[in-house]
Amino acid sequence: MRDESITFSFGENWSDFVTGVNAEIMEGARQDLEAWLDKEDVAGKTVLDIGSGSGIHSSALLALGASRLRSFDYDPHSVSATRKMYESAGKPDNWEVSEGSVLDKEFVSSLGTYDLVYSWGVLHHTGSMWEAIENAISCVKPGGKFFIALYAAGPRFEADLALKQKYNAASPQGKRMMEYRWIANLMHQRLMAGKNPFGWNEKRIRGMNVYHDLVDWLGGLPYEVASEDETVVFCRTRNLVLDRIKVYGEGACNIFVFSMPDNQG
Repeated sequence: MRDESITFSFGENWSDFVTGVNAEIMEGARQDLEAWLDKEDVAGKTVLDIGSGSGIHSSALLALGASRLRSFDYDPHSVSATRKMYESAGKPDNWEVSEGSVLDKEFVSSLGTYDLVYSWGVLHHTGSMWEAIENAISCVKPGGKFFIALYAAGPRFEADLALKQKYNAASPQGKRMMEYRWIANLMHQRLMAGKNPFGWNEKRIRGMNVYHDLVDWLGGLPYEVASEDETVVFCRTRNLVLDRIKVYGEGACNIFVFSMPDNQG
């Protein structure tokens, strides 16, 4: 289960991020979703965003035509950030934002089932990843889609875990020094590649930026990983069929889109 001693708040990081959200960022989030999902996967469909974080992808799912959207997060700061996006969208009647844990089976069962269940880079931070995945799968309707991203497994796991533990144990000044060292390294890499070193905080895919992704990586506890084969087999034994997959190396997320067969044939 979640370690209550963890001091890192994903929500505080993403609450800071949403203060700078603009049309370009929202377009990046929308384009990323469209790269993975067909129009008919979202338009006119019910959608559940598990671990909504900054809320920009919930907002993008609504913009893509979701008929009903439910967003929730464990972190109250993330809930607040998502609610800011909800308010920016005009407080639509078909979008509900709430606080809850994917590990709370009673809460999850109260959500019902959805045509699309989306959880990007979240379930590996719950402290009980496989339980979280199983609970998330229970929300997928027959004929629906399950779109997740999980940190890739590899030999650096123990070192990466130790780095995150060190960051979370540090003072605010210590955290900032660790961030500065990473930023200095990024600037050096850009300089060696003939790029402007001061452009290190460039926009990334999915509408995110380098700095907030960096803080998310350094602070991200709890932390678990999964290989592509482990994930595919786990989901297959729960009746899901793999539609699409993108495999990355350590430090990045493998991305999966599964389908739940329609029981009606």
